Amino acid sequence: MKIVEKLTNVECNGAKISGSDRPDGLVDWLSFVNITLVIGLPASGKSSLIQTLLNGTNTHRLYNNIFHSVYYISPSDTISINIPDEKNINLTERDIVSVLEEIIENESDLGDEDEHHNVLIILDDAINWIMGGGNKSKRLFGKLAFNGRHILGKYSSVATWVVSQRIKSIPKYIRSMANQVFFFDSTKNEKQILQEEFLLTSKKESEALFNHIFDKKFNFLFINLHLPKESRYFKGFNRLYLENLDTTL
Repeated sequence: MKIVEKLTNVECNGAKISGSDRPDGLVDWLSFVNITLVIGLPASGKSSLIQTLLNGTNTHRLYNNIFHSVYYISPSDTISINIPDEKNINLTERDIVSVLEEIIENESDLGDEDEHHNVLIILDDAINWIMGGGNKSKRLFGKLAFNGRHILGKYSSVATWVVSQRIKSIPKYIRSMANQVFFFDSTKNEKQILQEEFLLTSKKESEALFNHIFDKKFNFLFINLHLPKESRYFKGFNRLYLENLDTTL
C-alpha cells in the first residue's frame, strides 16, 4: 500500500472549552475528571491507596484539597475517610438513583471563574447497584462519566472512582470510559483483561511489566491513559519509562 499526502497550509486552531480547568498543584500524572478504576482483591491495599490519594504522602501532594466535595457510596462501611456523615452514603439505606440525582442537584453551579468547584464520587463495590437500578441509574451514571467536565456547570467538574475487586465485574462499556486505572496483583484472567484493554504492550512485555511491579505485597500498577505510551505506567507512584516497545501494536 502506498499513501500520498498532499500538504496544504490549513491548520486547526485550538478551541477554548468551557469547564473547570485543571486544579493548581495537582501532580501532572493524575487526572481530575471522568472515570478512575481502582481494582484489587480483598486486603490488597485499595483502602490504603484511597486514603493516600486523598491525603497525599510525606513528600507529595496528590489529591489533597483538590476536591471541594467528596462522596463515598458503598453497600457497606468498609472505609473511613474524613468527610461529613451525609456524604458517607450506605446503599442498603438509600436508592442509588436518588443519591446521584441529589449529588447533581446539590453540587451544580457552585463554581465561578475565580474559584472552580471540583467534586469526587467514590463508588466502592457499588457497580451492581448502578446496573441493577434500571435504565435511569445507568443513564445518570453515564452522564456523570461522559460529562464530568461539564455536568455540574461551567466552572465545575466531577470525578468518579469505581472501586471493585475485579475488572470483569465492571461492565465493559464502563471500563472503556476509564482514563486511569490503579491495579493490584490479581489472577491471570484479570491481568489478561488489563493487558488487552489498557496496556499498549504485547503479552510478553506485559508479563515483564507485571513481574517488575508485583514483586512485593501491596504494590500496584497505575496507568494514566492520557499520557504518552512510553511513560503512562507507574509502579506505585514511581514513573516507569518503557523503551523499545513493540511498535506493531
